[in-house]
Amino acid sequence: MEEILYLSYEDMEKLSFNELVGKIEEIKNYFHQNDVDIELALKLYGKAVDLLAIARAKLINFKKEKEEIDEKYKEFLEKLEKTENETENLF
Repeated sequence: MEEILYLSYEDMEKLSFNELVGKIEEIKNYFHQNDVDIELALKLYGKAVDLLAIARAKLINFKKEKEEIDEKYKEFLEKLEKTENETENLF
């Protein structure tokens, strides 16, 4: 838990999505223990909120990237179809 507590916001932003999820899982597992230190729990809760916010931002970026790729693919298919139609009209 100490490693998580000492992560700066900038350090958290550098983590991959999977690493962020791993840190969130570690915090979740801590909360499922029987012996929870309330002061540590409050600090970890704050870190979890930051980790979740960063993970959400990364998901939004993934969605935007996927939409851009989908648009390029759509354009590719449209060009392909147009080329095929032009080729058919030659015969």
